[in-house]
Amino acid sequence: MRLVLSVMIGFAFHFLVGCSQENAKPANRGTAKPSQHDRNLDEFAGTPQMHTYPSPETWEHANDRQRKRALRSFEELKKRNAPVYSGPLFVDDDEVTLQNPQDVARRTLVLWAVELRAEGIPQKEAMELIEGLDLWDTVSPEEKRFLQDDDPEPAESQELVWRLESIWVLLWALGHVEELNWPNGMCDVPKVVEILKPHESNPAFIADARLRSKAEILDAQDLIMRIHWAIRNAHLNHGGIIPDDLDWSQDYNAVSVTMCAAVGVVEQRHYTLNWLVDFLKPKDWDHVDTPT
Repeated sequence: MRLVLSVMIGFAFHFLVGCSQENAKPANRGTAKPSQHDRNLDEFAGTPQMHTYPSPETWEHANDRQRKRALRSFEELKKRNAPVYSGPLFVDDDEVTLQNPQDVARRTLVLWAVELRAEGIPQKEAMELIEGLDLWDTVSPEEKRFLQDDDPEPAESQELVWRLESIWVLLWALGHVEELNWPNGMCDVPKVVEILKPHESNPAFIADARLRSKAEILDAQDLIMRIHWAIRNAHLNHGGIIPDDLDWSQDYNAVSVTMCAAVGVVEQRHYTLNWLVDFLKPKDWDHVDTPT
């Protein structure tokens, strides 16, 4: 029995409860000294200051495509008053080579097998998904170690459940998902199941794979990189406190970076989009970097 939906709902509940517990303030504190986390919440919660956004027109070494891409990202960030890096951040379109569409489809199916194994399906079933479409050459060393482990550690399995967010990005890149929404919540798990379950042993999913345009994928990478920067900036400079929905534009529910489900979504998206554009040319899936 596939456990994807129930486990992810439970995982979401775990994070939501964690966030609410982090923010709950006892009715009677007595004379107890406030924790550092409470002080951070008091300092950084509420209506934030309006952030100043740079002018890409002033970026000396940017071309027109890069300036327009930054402006499109700023448009989305401004809707939520997200903090933004003041300097230029851009890639050269002409130097980017996207992953091969068939390799993207293979990676999607490998992640699906890994995620299902992390959910608790029998090892034999996960192996059959890989072997049925001859995907072992696509499996990374760490994935192979996990799949061949008869009794993987629960903590590692729980971490790998987050690969559903990577799968969501790849399905978007392959055109099976219409839009990557603002990453304020987890992906549509039933939709993932609906898309992939019929293709677990279907070679046409690989053979017929097509990617979105390079411009669309680079737009998504640019935006997620800037969102990730805002999170890391909060972690380093603002007490580790962010809005639970990554919306700084109004009074918000302040949570710790380490307790916010949206952070996991952003991390997975950034990782996957960097792999898609072969950012820094990683050796394999295990070695993708996400600098900001």
